[in-house]
Amino acid sequence: MKNKGICYLSAFLAALFLSNLLIASAWATDSITPDSLEKTVDDLMSTELEKLHIPGAAVVVTQENQILFSKGYGYADLERKVAFDPAKTIVRVGSLTKSFSASATMQLVEQNKLDLNEDVNSYLHSYKATQYQNQPFNLHQLLTHTSGLDEALYNINSSTRAGVLPTEQYLSTYFQNQPPIRKPGIQYDYSNVAYGLIGNIVEQVSGQGLNDYLRTHLFQPMNMPSATLELPLNHPALAQSYQWKDGAYLKQPLSYINLPGAGALNVTPNEFSHYLITHLNQGKYEGKVVLQPHTVKVMHAQQFAVDARLDGVGYGFFRGHLETGVPMLWATGEIDDFISEMVLIPSQKIGIFVIINSADTDTLLHGKVIHAIAQMLPSEPQAVSQSLARSSTQVKLSPEIEGVYQVDSNPVHGWGKWIRILGSITYTVRIQDDHTLIVKGKHPNENEATDKVFQAAGDGLFVEKGGQLKILLYQENGTWMIVAPDSKTMKQTTLWHRTWTLLVSYAAASLFFITTLLIWIVRYVIRDIRKTNNHISSNLAFIASLNSIFLGVQVIYGNNQIVYGYSAWYIWGICTLPLISALIAVWVLIVNGAKLITGERRPRAAGKILFAVLTLLHTVYLFYWNLLPIHYS
Repeated sequence: MKNKGICYLSAFLAALFLSNLLIASAWATDSITPDSLEKTVDDLMSTELEKLHIPGAAVVVTQENQILFSKGYGYADLERKVAFDPAKTIVRVGSLTKSFSASATMQLVEQNKLDLNEDVNSYLHSYKATQYQNQPFNLHQLLTHTSGLDEALYNINSSTRAGVLPTEQYLSTYFQNQPPIRKPGIQYDYSNVAYGLIGNIVEQVSGQGLNDYLRTHLFQPMNMPSATLELPLNHPALAQSYQWKDGAYLKQPLSYINLPGAGALNVTPNEFSHYLITHLNQGKYEGKVVLQPHTVKVMHAQQFAVDARLDGVGYGFFRGHLETGVPMLWATGEIDDFISEMVLIPSQKIGIFVIINSADTDTLLHGKVIHAIAQMLPSEPQAVSQSLARSSTQVKLSPEIEGVYQVDSNPVHGWGKWIRILGSITYTVRIQDDHTLIVKGKHPNENEATDKVFQAAGDGLFVEKGGQLKILLYQENGTWMIVAPDSKTMKQTTLWHRTWTLLVSYAAASLFFITTLLIWIVRYVIRDIRKTNNHISSNLAFIASLNSIFLGVQVIYGNNQIVYGYSAWYIWGICTLPLISALIAVWVLIVNGAKLITGERRPRAAGKILFAVLTLLHTVYLFYWNLLPIHYS
C-alpha cells in the first residue's frame, strides 16, 4: 500500500511538472507573435530613429526554425531614397563575421583537421606567429580572445579593392612588427587580429579561400546566397552609412578589410537570421546539418572567464543575461558606421538581429529593441543575483580600489600606440559603503556614462543592484583590475597615465610650439616695419615651424589614415620633422651652453637652452608613442 501511494505521488508530481512545462511553453508562444512584435518595435522606431538621428534600421526575430518577424525602417540609401528592406538590403555586419569564422573552425575540428589545443604554428606554412617568451598559443585562445596578441590597427583596411593585401602577407608583416604582449590564456582582450588569423588558418588547412570555404560550408547550407566577404560596392541593394553632423547626414566611405575573418561579411538581414536559426536548432538548418549538436553546445558554453561566476565568453559568442534574468548569447559588430547586434535566447529558441546605418549612438537603439522584446518573454527568477548578493561577507572595502580604470586596447608595438592618448573606455569606481560600489562608465547598451550600483558578492565579485550586470575586482602584480560586464579587462591608472593627462600634455607641447612660431612671426613683422636690427633667433623659429607642421599633418592625415597605412612621404618626410628639430635643438644647446659658460648674454642663452631642452623632451615623448619613423616599441 505504501509503495502504491508513492507511485501515485510520483505520477502526480510528474504530471504537474509536465503541465507546468506545457503551460510555460504555451504562454511563451502566445506572448510573442508577429503582430505583437510589430506593434512593440514600431512604437520604438516611430520615435527613436529621429531622436537618435539614425537614417535606417532593420529588425529580424526568429523562433524555432523560422523568421517570426522581419521589418525595415527608414532608408538604406538616403540619396536614392531606397527603403531599408531586410529581405533585399545588403548590410555590413562587421565583427559578427567572427562568429562565422568560429563556426568554420569548429567544422574543421569536427573533421579532426584542427585541434583546439595545438600550437597554431603547426597549421601555418608561409609564415610563423611570434610567441611571448617562447610560449605558443592555440586556437582555443584565439577563439576566446586570450592569445595575448597585440592589437592590429595599422593598415588593417584599404580604401580600394586594388589596395587589399592577401591575409597571409598582412599577418606575416604584423608578426614581424608586433609580437605578442602577454602570456596566452590568462586575460581577455578583444582581438581583431586573432580572428583574422583564425580565418587564415581555415584557409591554409582547407585549401580554400575563406570566402569560398564559407560559401560552400556555411552560406549555401544555410540558404544565404547574398552572403559574401567581398564588398559588393556597386550592388544597387548595398546599404550606405551616415554620420549626423551640423544638422545633416554625411555619407561615409566604405572600406575593404585585410583581415576578412574578423569583420568582412555582407548579407541581407533576413539571410543573416538563418545563422541564428541554425545555432538555436542544434546546428541544423532546414534539415541540413551545418554543425554537430555537441559542437553547438561547446560554442555556447563558457570557454573562458577570469572567474567562473562571470558570464564569460564562448566560441564566437559572448554570454550574458537579459534584464529579465533570462540567459542569452550575444555579439556586436561595427564597421564603416554600420552597427549590428545579434542575440540568441536558447531557452525560448528565439534569435534577434538588429542593424542600423549610423554609429553615432552605438548600440543604444539595439538595447532598447532587445529589452522591449525581452519584456514579452517569460522572465526568470532573480535567484542567482540575489543569492550572490546574500553571500557577501561584510568586509570593509579597501579605499585602494577607488579610482579610474581604463581599457588598454591600443597597440603596444608599432604605429598606433599613440591612439592611447586620444582616450579609451573608462570606469570610475568609488565606495558607497562597506559592501557597495558606485561604478560610473559607459555600460552595455548605453550611449553615455552613467552611475550603477554594485553590491559585493564575495571574493571580489560585485553584482548590479536590481540588475544582471557583474564586475570582478582583483589585483595583479600589485595593480587593481576590473573585469567589466562585457568581459573587457580594465586596469587602475594613475593620474599620469590617464587620458586627460596624456592629452593635455601633448596639446600643451603642441601649443607651445605654435605660440612660439606666432610670436616669432609677429616680432619679425614688427622689426621689418620699424626697420630695426633686433635679434630674432631663426633656430627657434625653425624648431617651432617643424613641430607645428608635424602636428598639423598628423592631426589631419595621420589620425585618419592609420587604418589604411601611411605613405612614404608621411613616414620619411613629415614624421622626420621632429627629429630634424631635435638636431637643431642640440645645436642650440651647444652654442648657448658655450655662451652661458663665457657669460655672454646669459639671460637670452638660458632661455634658448630651456627651449631646446623642452624640444628634446617633446621628441622623446613622440618617440615613446611611436609617432616617429623609428619606434620605441
